Amino acid sequence: MQAWSKVSKMPAAAIKKMQDELLQKMVNDEMAARHPYYRELFKQESINPVDIKSTEDLKKIPFTEKKDILPPEGEPLHPKKFVLEPPAEGEQKTKKKGFSLFGKKEEGPKPEDYKFYTIYFSAGRTAKPIPIEYTHYDLDNLKEIGARSFDIMGITRDDTMINAFTYAPNVHFWQMFYSTIGIGSTALQAGGGKVLGLEKILKAMDSMEAPALSIAPGYGRFALLTLDHFGFSAANLERIVTGIDFVPMEAVNSIQKLMESLGAADTKVQRLYFNSEAKAGWAECAPDHGYHLNPDHIYVEIVDPESSDVLGEGQRGEVVITHLDARGTVFLRYKTGDIAGGGITTEPCPGCKRTVPRILGDIERKHFIYNLKGKDGEVVFNANQLRKHMYSHDDVLLWYVEINSENSADALKLVVKGVSGSDEDALHKALTQEVSEKFKLPVTVEASTLDAITNKIGLEKFITEQVIFDNRGS
Repeated sequence: MQAWSKVSKMPAAAIKKMQDELLQKMVNDEMAARHPYYRELFKQESINPVDIKSTEDLKKIPFTEKKDILPPEGEPLHPKKFVLEPPAEGEQKTKKKGFSLFGKKEEGPKPEDYKFYTIYFSAGRTAKPIPIEYTHYDLDNLKEIGARSFDIMGITRDDTMINAFTYAPNVHFWQMFYSTIGIGSTALQAGGGKVLGLEKILKAMDSMEAPALSIAPGYGRFALLTLDHFGFSAANLERIVTGIDFVPMEAVNSIQKLMESLGAADTKVQRLYFNSEAKAGWAECAPDHGYHLNPDHIYVEIVDPESSDVLGEGQRGEVVITHLDARGTVFLRYKTGDIAGGGITTEPCPGCKRTVPRILGDIERKHFIYNLKGKDGEVVFNANQLRKHMYSHDDVLLWYVEINSENSADALKLVVKGVSGSDEDALHKALTQEVSEKFKLPVTVEASTLDAITNKIGLEKFITEQVIFDNRGS
């Protein structure tokens, strides 16, 4: 990766030229030479790697999907096909013609860059988790990406941080870990509810007078709503960094409102969009300004979720990633299943003025969009939109929804626990009307206890709480 001070201010044309050169080098020197899966794919599809000279040429390469990576029955080592092989002994270390990125001397591959260091996994929400291998080269990149994300958000070594992202072999916890270590800030790597539990996290935030907290959105909102119950103060809190899970602007607004009501010193809420397969989390400088990419690490396309056609700037579509500078597990044109509501832009950020590409809008999960059977025909139920709607309800503490089949049609059962002191009858009546009108499906709303919902959604058990349950196949 290049110097961030230079990359973050590059004109769009210079970024395009850099990415073309990086892609050409990655495909020819790495994928064609030492990547088992893509080497075979190029042969099967009669793709000459030399013909991949720019990002436009990626259209010649088929997409990679999760099903291509998951191991078939009896082949547990199949994901290793996506790991770059180390260079052969004695492979020549000489400059390669045609690749002179930034005028730097190009040497051949260094064996130590390909040595396995650690393995992280995708979150595994839609299928079995994908193993993603990191080398020391990748770890250095992760540290650099973490430092860049802090720079974008304006976090410095003076900001004491409570890292309450869930402790797991996943990029979200470890990027935050290396970010705080890298800038030398005081930080407690709390590991979320699975490790310390909510009361100890809040106690640490209070006793350390920490101004910054990183936490998943649903868990963070729950933490703020229960702060008084545990007898702690938000007087020193200035910033919540949230990510891992779906973070619509409704979640940002809800958390900001809660921080203000609790007397927080400031109400900064900033989002990180983590993508496990990209080996990176991308930060916003301010809410709704877009996730700032690292164009010397990843190239992002936005494609139509149905046709897979590549879309233009500003168009809603699925995020597709291609590694430009990585070792270990590497992907070309990987379809993430994430839908960017505002697509992508190469225009300079109106907030921080950085010129790197940005992914705009709320990031929805494709697998949370269901084709259901309504009484009058097919109904598209976008559960991402339901999650948005529930964040806008200040009187909801916790909730989940079940999709059930009833009399040859589908229906929703919404289970909620209201905030202490709320009028639950009024809440149930409002939700029944709002959700049925918005989603054109029959809805029943039921009350439940705090313990029952906490256990059901895995609030302190899973990486993030699970609030959508499709019972139609059960």
